[in-house]
Amino acid sequence: MKWSEAEHYCTNLKANLASLPNTETYNFIREIIFKATGTSPGTWVGGTDASKEGYWLWSSGEKFAFINWGPKEPNNLGGLEDCMEINFRGKDYVNDAKCSLKKPFVCAKRRINH
Repeated sequence: MKWSEAEHYCTNLKANLASLPNTETYNFIREIIFKATGTSPGTWVGGTDASKEGYWLWSSGEKFAFINWGPKEPNNLGGLEDCMEINFRGKDYVNDAKCSLKKPFVCAKRRINH
């Protein structure tokens, strides 16, 4: 699905595209993808700077403090890359990509501590 379609799908489940608040969560999501598919396909997560270039947000509204982009990323190649993918080219690499590309995705619900 396109990034926006994936986010819409997740919100219908009362979730959002997954946020990456820390390295442990990032590694956990990559591991789940690998266990489910046997590969590491480029996969949408909830980061976007579509509202303002260079100002990244999580679709869930969580604080965006992610810094572990791939080398020279995010680069907004061609002025058209506003959505975050992990496993770029099957590698441990986080990239900004065109939101109109169709990719698998990971939804996540916020954890509520009581």
